[in-house]
Amino acid sequence: MTDFETAIAGLDLGLFGEIESQSSDEDKRSLLACQLAARGLRPKYSYLEIGSYLGGSIQPYLLDPRCERIFSIDKRPETQPDSRGVDYTYLNNSTARMLENLARVASTGKITTIDGSTRDIDRSRVDAKIDVCFIDGEHTDDAVLTDFNFCLDALAEIGAVLFHDASVTYNGIERCIRHLDETGVTYRAYSLPNIVFVIEIGDFPMHRSPAVLDRLTNNHASYIYSLRSNDYYRQFANKPPFRLYRRAVAKWKGLNKFE
Repeated sequence: MTDFETAIAGLDLGLFGEIESQSSDEDKRSLLACQLAARGLRPKYSYLEIGSYLGGSIQPYLLDPRCERIFSIDKRPETQPDSRGVDYTYLNNSTARMLENLARVASTGKITTIDGSTRDIDRSRVDAKIDVCFIDGEHTDDAVLTDFNFCLDALAEIGAVLFHDASVTYNGIERCIRHLDETGVTYRAYSLPNIVFVIEIGDFPMHRSPAVLDRLTNNHASYIYSLRSNDYYRQFANKPPFRLYRRAVAKWKGLNKFE
């Protein structure tokens, strides 16, 4: 096997080693497991990513000889809104900087970059059928649904859409799933440690891959991590003034009495 084949089979985090990524090690392993599963289902495949920043999550696909095309969509804002209620700042956020980073990894010839939002981009600019999409752009419910619908249009008949930061964008992801239910699209959906959410569109059974299945059957790590990452809301609600108010409301409405 080539060095890459050995690395991807072992979910080697060294595949992310050149460029800083905003993913945890467990997220990276989940992303590699999905990539390994996808390349087992397709001898050649294409990858689309929404929200690339420095290019960290593109690295394993750039190194993969089976990945023929990579599309990176990013509107490159200096700040962008977030469902956590705080705007996040991305300094020196440019496509040129990302490509310079990626050129240290491998030739960037198979990368097509598109600056802009999926709300405004003409779908025809993605001139290949996509097998794997990764959504990690603006972390708001509306943006997640818009990005997901763009991915659905870009996908081949079957494929997969991956989401990062599922503990933040869960309401948007729920809207994506509801859309699939309402439109009768066949899918499977599941979470992987720590905060990677996967939707397989049609019969694209990445979940049968041993690497994905192992993480799927241990997805308690994803469940617990997601709850704990939002636990500060519970801690805030349990501060004395709010706890007294909640107790008064529960007593008044009889919410804490059972027969």
